[in-house]
Amino acid sequence: MSIVMKEFRCLECFTTFESDELPRRGSICFKCHIKSVRLGFTYGQEDFHGPTVKERADEQVRVAKEAGINAEPVGSRWI
Repeated sequence: MSIVMKEFRCLECFTTFESDELPRRGSICFKCHIKSVRLGFTYGQEDFHGPTVKERADEQVRVAKEAGINAEPVGSRWI
């Protein structure tokens, strides 16, 4: 069984590209599709700005000690 490749024309840059079926994005070539994709992030942004994970964990331990609670980071108990 052979796969029949069809030729499509991009609606944005008018170049032709081949595929076995029309992509889900429509008749848009991959190059134009990538331009429209936002390569950012929504969740976890605070991990890249501000205190590190270790600094936040140390702060939590310090606040717990001030409150009279013997807290330690989870990872240190299993090492």
